[in-house]
Amino acid sequence: MRLPAPLVLSALLAGPACAADYLVLVGPGQTFNPAELTIAAGDRVTFRNSGGTHNVKANDNSFRCANGCDGDGQGGDGAAANNIWHFSRVFASAGTIGYYCETHGTPSNGMRGTIVVLPSTPVELQSFEID
Repeated sequence: MRLPAPLVLSALLAGPACAADYLVLVGPGQTFNPAELTIAAGDRVTFRNSGGTHNVKANDNSFRCANGCDGDGQGGDGAAANNIWHFSRVFASAGTIGYYCETHGTPSNGMRGTIVVLPSTPVELQSFEID
């Protein structure tokens, strides 16, 4: 079947081609591994307690999590806990997010980490004609 006039298709996607998933181990000991992570906006980071009494609190108070997160609407509790917990968070905006364990650190020393979120890069699709 032939169309009466050429049809031209093109698109520009506003988001990243494919969001990535990252893992940060919380403990054992008084460490985050990795302690520094660079991701793209839209990527997801999962924090998993590997042993010890820990939590993850953002320096800017945007999240506090362990057995769920404070204010998650599901009864989550961000207080430090010693069970094997995990939670995931999507970082939608570019910027630098510092975080720490309230039991073993502060925003400036001890058990702390940093996530650098780079802007996502739009993906442009090629134009093509259909006859």
